[in-house]
Amino acid sequence: MKKKQELTANAGKLNIRYIFGMKLRNFRQEKGYGLKELAALTGLSASYINEIEKGKKYPKAEKIMLLAEGLDVNYDDLVSISMTGRLGQISELFFSSSVLGSFPFQLFGITFENVMELFTAAPKKAAALISTLMEISRAYDMNVEHFFLASLRAYQEMHNNYFEDVEELADQFATERQWNRFPPPTREELIETLVQLHQVEVRVTDFTKIPELAGQRYIFLPGKTSQLLLNDQLSPSQHVYSMALQIGYSELKIRKQLRTSPWKKFNSFDQVMDNFRASYFAGALMINRFQVEEEVQKIFQSASWNGEAVLSLLRRHEVTPETFLHRLSQILPGLFNINELHYLRFEHFVGKNEIRLTKELNMPRTLVPSGVRLKEHYCRRWLPVSLLKDLEVKQQNSDSNKMLIRAQRAQFMESGDEVLFISIAHPLRLQTKINRCVSLGLRVDSALIEKVKFLNDPQIPVKEVNQTCERCPLAESECAERTAPPVVFTHEEQEDQLNQTLEQLVVEYREKKLRI
Repeated sequence: MKKKQELTANAGKLNIRYIFGMKLRNFRQEKGYGLKELAALTGLSASYINEIEKGKKYPKAEKIMLLAEGLDVNYDDLVSISMTGRLGQISELFFSSSVLGSFPFQLFGITFENVMELFTAAPKKAAALISTLMEISRAYDMNVEHFFLASLRAYQEMHNNYFEDVEELADQFATERQWNRFPPPTREELIETLVQLHQVEVRVTDFTKIPELAGQRYIFLPGKTSQLLLNDQLSPSQHVYSMALQIGYSELKIRKQLRTSPWKKFNSFDQVMDNFRASYFAGALMINRFQVEEEVQKIFQSASWNGEAVLSLLRRHEVTPETFLHRLSQILPGLFNINELHYLRFEHFVGKNEIRLTKELNMPRTLVPSGVRLKEHYCRRWLPVSLLKDLEVKQQNSDSNKMLIRAQRAQFMESGDEVLFISIAHPLRLQTKINRCVSLGLRVDSALIEKVKFLNDPQIPVKEVNQTCERCPLAESECAERTAPPVVFTHEEQEDQLNQTLEQLVVEYREKKLRI
């Protein structure tokens, strides 16, 4: 507690230095003074004033008085921590906002001082940039959680989504418990571990008795002996994952763990990062990387695509499609050196034409449909989308718990990229009338062709796809799957034609071939 108070106090001093520096620079520029001119008026050196403006130093009272007299401003106005106008926007963003106030710049090799130096160098331009970013966030309905999650994805991509330190911690924990890594730890072993090592009792509970909690996977109640309540509507594999997640929180010494899942609101980036690390630990505990390496290698070496072999791995490891494919998005970069991949999760409201992208990781930054344009219709030729529609049809005619798996080589018209997609679609347990499709996409290049022998299996369809119907140039006669008119493409095409016409008019006018 004492250390936290010290950090808070230090952060407060740091903020005061930067606020004072920004205000000093702002007053000086409003008066039209350069550093040397203000130095001459105050008797202070130009280099010293420059360090004050950068937030590196905070002057003593007598020097502040000299600066106030030189600038002809009130002493109190200069030392006040309140900031108005454009400077107020910067102050709000950096010193009051939960977004950047808790953001760990050091994870990206940047210190808070680096950022503040950048912004104090040109506060008015920085404020204009902040205003622009805020306008963009409002236009696309982006909130703090979107910012945090986007930052997490950038962090994952920087490390190819593979974290050796967490992998080793999971391996070490399993070895100490003398667990066989395959098959994975049993439900009984996890329950015993939670009770003995972490003083957490596990109970399966009927959440429907409290309607507000019916959609939660688990509820964690902290105490001397904590309680982990598991929703009785979940599958055994989902129960196992929830328990492995709690072990991850404890072993990684994360004190402020999430009390429920799914969690929709994060108060800080630390919460997002902590949840990610605990989830990574849980996946590594349930699916041993070296065991899966051998199994995936066998599938890759087969000359023909076998979706049933992938589903058999899910059953053997007792995990959900989400857990398995997400785990592969970590193991493939780490052990196979396949770094250009995507992990995507879509949800479809049965009976409606609405398909939402609810989770994404795009490591090569290949141009695939993004979650930003939520109101557009994803290309129905694309496997993750077409598989959800096929599942809806099958559910109307047969088993409502049907799970579908398929592969596709998607050729994106706009970028020219080709991606091998492996997609699994299934209904959700806690939300009726909603189907989910998780997809792992591997960019097709010479390295992948060498590693994956089934790529040329004629049973794998090759489809030319686009981002969304609104951006697709294909006519209705060329695409039977179109579900919305190409309004964005048409608008952009009209803009191009207008610009070309204007350019031609300029040429003709200059060559005196045109009279106006």
